[in-house]
Amino acid sequence: MKVIFAHDHKFAYCDGLYYSNGSFPSTIWPRYTSVFQNLTVVGRDGGELDTEEKGLTLSSENNVSFRLLPNTSNLKSFVFGNRQVEDVCAELVAEHDALIARLPSRLGSMFVKEAKKQGKPYAVEVVGCPWDALWNYGSLKGKLYAPYAALEMKSTLRKSRYSIYVTKCFLQSRYPSSKGVSVGCSDVVISNVEYKVLEKRLEKIYNKKVDEPVVFGLIANYSSRYKGIDIAIKALKRLNLPGWQLRVLGNGDATYYANFATELGVVDQVDFVGSLPSGAPVFDWVDSIDIYLHPSFQEGLPRALVEAMSRGAPALASEIAGIPELLNESELIKAGDCSALASKIIRLINDKSLQATLAKQNFEKAKNYYKEELDKRRSAFWRQFLQHVKIK
Repeated sequence: MKVIFAHDHKFAYCDGLYYSNGSFPSTIWPRYTSVFQNLTVVGRDGGELDTEEKGLTLSSENNVSFRLLPNTSNLKSFVFGNRQVEDVCAELVAEHDALIARLPSRLGSMFVKEAKKQGKPYAVEVVGCPWDALWNYGSLKGKLYAPYAALEMKSTLRKSRYSIYVTKCFLQSRYPSSKGVSVGCSDVVISNVEYKVLEKRLEKIYNKKVDEPVVFGLIANYSSRYKGIDIAIKALKRLNLPGWQLRVLGNGDATYYANFATELGVVDQVDFVGSLPSGAPVFDWVDSIDIYLHPSFQEGLPRALVEAMSRGAPALASEIAGIPELLNESELIKAGDCSALASKIIRLINDKSLQATLAKQNFEKAKNYYKEELDKRRSAFWRQFLQHVKIK
């Protein structure tokens, strides 16, 4: 059984091996290959891996091959198409038994259209909202394309017979699947966390001295304009805190936000850490911060926030997409409201009891996203899809 997995993610490569920024580690592919045996991952060409580039995660895995294509997420491709990519798309769909399209993504949408054309079975993974992403991206082109992308996604989901969402309610309500099999199953990958992690967090909260700088953390791609990095910086600038520090973990070019912090006069307090390999290095980083911030404008169900919660980190975030499924209303702000974020930060750092309560709540809530439980639900869905493919 040969299946395509199509998404716009960029993969870099070196000596026959492929690497991801952490979103697609090699450990993610067995969820598919355990059911379908052979997987061809179609993504964007991220170029030859720079020998000095750090923080990327190995994505290559047994029974997984990669086919990387040029970027089609541009106005020229939207309007005129891309014949080279379209030809490869038709060729790959013809050579495979089925398609898994992760949406929103330009490549995912193109492959769904081709699968329909050739009568090949396909399933859709829904991991975000294209309207929120494009409308909040900050560019005029993005805003102009947002309505089209949202309508295209709604149309795709209405006709999809197999749909798996990363949220319990939000994405299902905005992009409903009107027929076939539909399940909610987070894309988060978290192994069981020992209780001593929470104990260390509580000890960290109660032992922190009043005059000790508060360390905030945020995980986001530096190239994204909708992850709210600027909102976090502005909110912290408003506060009269002694020596606070914001540590931003992510990949990409941080120049825009470094300049922004410089303009506000706080560049010495904002540390753009760069990227880290997924797993223990990221969890150790979360353990080093006091409060996690996630003031994003667009999400599905954010993996970074769940990872922070699993380490017992108190968190504040935007009330968008699937985030209200994770945090209490009292820990949420309207997207872009740096004033509200500043107020909630002050309330939180001045109340150790509240920090401890949220640490316990977050640690317990994150258990709903442990890998073992989600794998069972996800595997059942893919086995159903496999039976459908065999019948076709």
